[in-house]
Amino acid sequence: MKTITTTFPALWISFPLAVLVAITACAGLWWAPTYARESALWAAQGMGGDAVNLIVIVPVLLLAAGLTQRGSTSARLVWMGTLVFLLYNFFVYAMAVHFNALFLAYCGILGGSFYALVGSLPSLSPADVAGAYGGRAPVKTMAAVLGLIGLVFAALWLGEIIPALISGRTPKSIADAGLIANPIHVLDLSFVLPGLIVTAIQLLRRRAVAFVLAPVLMVFSILMTVAIAGMMVAMSVRGFAADYTMAAFFLASAAGCTALLVRYWRG
Repeated sequence: MKTITTTFPALWISFPLAVLVAITACAGLWWAPTYARESALWAAQGMGGDAVNLIVIVPVLLLAAGLTQRGSTSARLVWMGTLVFLLYNFFVYAMAVHFNALFLAYCGILGGSFYALVGSLPSLSPADVAGAYGGRAPVKTMAAVLGLIGLVFAALWLGEIIPALISGRTPKSIADAGLIANPIHVLDLSFVLPGLIVTAIQLLRRRAVAFVLAPVLMVFSILMTVAIAGMMVAMSVRGFAADYTMAAFFLASAAGCTALLVRYWRG
């Protein structure tokens, strides 16, 4: 792993964040009032996400924070990508789960992730990161994958939204989940998918900031893909999906993206 000075005060927010994420995950899995007011489909997706938060996200956050404290730049980028995932995920929890006893925990994770991420930026030098990883990294492949993820999900969401707008009805996924609007659509179409595409373009131009954003967004994409797989498994267990084929596909995609990320850093 490359090493650049990576010790900064905001790193210590990781530990209370991990505790709060573990508490909300355990509550979602084993405390019935958490999703008592949600539709059965939305509750199943929430529990699948909680399982991934507990089994994957908490360990990744703590491990990345520990390795960052020791001076690993690649671990720092994993840590930042995990914070982006928590920001995204807990915006959904805070805005699309009925008010419950965990509301302040959701807000704490959302705010803590934001301030940890922002607080880490003054000590980050994009030029140093680009110098550490930019020499032989598979830039074109990384850019192609990021751009492809952005375009595929944009097509998927717009393929659902545009026909609903034309016909004047609510998209089926929103109606089935019992939501007013889908916060995932909002976040993806407003921020995440344009960010993936812009980062891919800037990476091809070899902009220094893109060498930071590309691995951060790739880590976010990997974690989100694993979370989607967890939700699909939970939906299958609850009878909302016929089999586990799509979950296996998303896990395989996450494994492929992880291999690309490792190759990017080794380059």
